[in-house]
Amino acid sequence: MRTNYSTKDLEHLTGIKAHTLRIWEQRYSVILPKRTKTNIRLYSDDDLKKLLNVSVLVNKGWRISKVAKLTGEEMNDSVQDLAMSASHYPSQIARLIRATIDLDEPLFTEILGDSIKKVGEKETFSKLVGGFIYQLGVLWQTDAIGVAHEHFASNLIKQKIYSALDRLPATIISKSNPGFLVYLPEREMHEIGLLYIHFILKIHGEAVVYLGQSVPLDFIKPLFQDKNKWKGVVSIWTTSPDYDNRDDYWHELSNELDSIPVFVTGIGAQNWTPRINGSQLHVSKDVRSLSEVLQNVITS
Repeated sequence: MRTNYSTKDLEHLTGIKAHTLRIWEQRYSVILPKRTKTNIRLYSDDDLKKLLNVSVLVNKGWRISKVAKLTGEEMNDSVQDLAMSASHYPSQIARLIRATIDLDEPLFTEILGDSIKKVGEKETFSKLVGGFIYQLGVLWQTDAIGVAHEHFASNLIKQKIYSALDRLPATIISKSNPGFLVYLPEREMHEIGLLYIHFILKIHGEAVVYLGQSVPLDFIKPLFQDKNKWKGVVSIWTTSPDYDNRDDYWHELSNELDSIPVFVTGIGAQNWTPRINGSQLHVSKDVRSLSEVLQNVITS
């Protein structure tokens, strides 16, 4: 995990514009960053956690002049009070990020448990977990968290999703009840986003065949012998297929599907126009957007 962040990093992670952050530093001493010999600002983990709280409170309508006068404990308490409101997900997400950075399992599970108790699993996973997974991706891509922290958060969320999925009825896919095939390509191991999509589909009563991580394409092909059983295929491409091979992968997959739509997200599918059957492929910018697309397909 990184211990020093640039102004640009904090802009991505907190949503506070670099210009605004500099003004807050000068006028209110919200943060006093270290500086390199060339006068470049560097921020610590504690700075990041504080600014996550500041962002939550300011976006809720607090004046920055008031926020700046709070002690660290008062700021944490204020964000926690907001988080106790069942519908204020930004504060809950900020607390989940803080728990991830601190590897604080009791706090992490408490936040999820309280939300499930108050608003239920559907709302918690749709709003809170969906938003957190998006933020977790940003933290990962900017090196704000390392492998250990990403696994820490992912495994705790997976435990909750597994438990929630166990309580949902399973539905058999058939011609009269077509459903979705959900999988990760071979050598693709990051499953948390896919489990979230699995939950979203099942909570809406959809039939789902969930194959999970690292599924070779040859294992999938026989499933499409009866194409009338499928509403769509859902996948996440992060490292596999890679940029050089994704056209070949898509060509081989789409040849098996006829007109079955495919819904994909992940950095491996971004900024790409396939050479064939492009209208059949629906690429979303992130997991949260993918879940919205699928819910629109389901309800339309």
